[in-house]
Amino acid sequence: MQREFDTEVDRLQAELARVTRERDQAVQKNSELSQDLLAVRGQRDRVTTSHRNCERMLVHVLGQRNEAWHEEDTLRARQLELEQQLANVEEYNENLHEEIHQLHNQLHPHHLPGAAELDFEDEMDEDPELEAAASGDEDEEGSGMDSDHSE
Repeated sequence: MQREFDTEVDRLQAELARVTRERDQAVQKNSELSQDLLAVRGQRDRVTTSHRNCERMLVHVLGQRNEAWHEEDTLRARQLELEQQLANVEEYNENLHEEIHQLHNQLHPHHLPGAAELDFEDEMDEDPELEAAASGDEDEEGSGMDSDHSE
């Protein structure tokens, strides 16, 4: 009986040693898995933080884009307004230019296009020296009018 008892003790000690090894392996595996879990949670937190940062950056960039578009729309509207004002000013300038010519012609009627030639032809008939001068350059005094205006 003692032998059976010793054999049973040896078998139980062997089984205890095996179960203890399995438990130690399970504890080690559990520790490794816990570390892996912590690493995955850390990665998830970093990814979540990165995702939030990306979302914030995207919202900020979209806001800047919208501001730029608004500024561009405002500038285009201002450009159109200025173009219209320029067209109005140019038209007003043309009207003033015409009025200046009319006023000049009223003040200096002898400088009217047809009147000057008629007066000059009458004088040439009377004075041969003027006829010789007429064959050279045109009237050196000029009418004082702008050269861009054709009447």
